[in-house]
Amino acid sequence: MDQPLKVLWSRPLHLRSSETTLAAASGALVVAERHSRLVRLDPQSGAPIWEQGVEECWGTTVVAGERCLYLSQAGVLHCFDLHSGQRTWSTPDLGLHRYVSVSGSVVLLGGWRGYRPLIRVDLANGEHLPGQFPGLAPGSSLAWPLPVRLDPERGFTADAILLASASQAALLLVDARTGVTRGEWSLPAPVHFSDSGIASSVAEDGRIVFLSGRRTVMALHPASGVEILWRHDRDLPSLPPILTGRTLWLSEDIGVTIIDLDRSARTEVTRLPPGATCGAVPVSGGALFARSGDQLIAVDRAGGIAARVRLPARIDRLLPDGRSLVHAIGKGHLTTIDISTKPR
Repeated sequence: MDQPLKVLWSRPLHLRSSETTLAAASGALVVAERHSRLVRLDPQSGAPIWEQGVEECWGTTVVAGERCLYLSQAGVLHCFDLHSGQRTWSTPDLGLHRYVSVSGSVVLLGGWRGYRPLIRVDLANGEHLPGQFPGLAPGSSLAWPLPVRLDPERGFTADAILLASASQAALLLVDARTGVTRGEWSLPAPVHFSDSGIASSVAEDGRIVFLSGRRTVMALHPASGVEILWRHDRDLPSLPPILTGRTLWLSEDIGVTIIDLDRSARTEVTRLPPGATCGAVPVSGGALFARSGDQLIAVDRAGGIAARVRLPARIDRLLPDGRSLVHAIGKGHLTTIDISTKPR
C-alpha cells in the first residue's frame, strides 16, 4: 500500500501566477503574488519574511547568492537584498525577456522564442555590459541559459553559461563576462525543450542531462564532453530526463520509464493517474512526479508507487529545495512537501 506524502503548508497566491515567478535556494523561497507583491517566505512554515512591490506578478524570479532578482513583464529588472528585502537597484526598459540567468557577477537575459538576443547586465549595479554576446543560430529560440562552474584544474577560473538552440545541433559553453568560447560540442540533433525553455537537469556528479531530438538522452560534463546515455524507442515529451547514479528516469504521457544504465534494463511504470507528467525531481530512493492535474507520485527504483498526495490546485512546476523540500506551484497555489523520508 503506498503512503501519503507529507504536505507542510499551502499558500494561496491570489492570482493565476506564472511558474517562473517562484525561486528557491537553500533556506530561501521567493514568490510573486497578489498581483503586485514579491514575497520571501520561510520554506518550512510558509510564513512571510519580507515583501516588496513590483509592477505585476507574471515575470521571472531568481535567487542568486545574497540577492533576489525579479524581471517583470514590463521589462524592469529589480535586485533585492535577499535577507532584508531592500531594493538595491532597478533597470528599466529591458523589454520582455523571460529568461534570467546569473553566472558569477553577470546577469543574462533574452533568447526566449528568439524574440530578443542575449544581453548582459552587471549583478552589482544593473548596468548594461558592453559588447555583443555570442550565441547559437541568431534569431532562433534558445533554451534557458544554464550557469556552469568551470573546473579550475583545467585552467578555467571564471563562471560560464551553457547555450542550446532549438535549430542547431550543438552546445556552446561561453565565459559569461568575456564572451570567450570555452567549449563547443556537436549533437545528433538540436536539444529538445518546451516553451518554458527548461532543457536539462543536473545530476549529483555534475553531468547535465538533456534530450537531443525526441529520443536520444545525452549528458554533458565540461571536463569530459558529451555522451549518449540512452536511445529510446518512442518519442519523449520535452521534460528533461533525470539521472540519479546509474538510474535514468524518463517522463512520458503514458507513465514513467526507469532505466538501469549498467544493465540496459528498463521498467515501465504505467499505474499512474490519468494525464501527462508535468514535472519531476529526484528524491531519496527514487523520483517524484507531478501529473497534470493535482497529484504527486513518488516512484522507487523498482517501479513501485512509494507515496502519493493530492494537492489543493493543479500543478505547473516542481522546484526542489535541497534534499528535504519540494515546492509545487500552479493555478494560484504554492504548496511545500516534505521529501526527507525515504520511500519504502
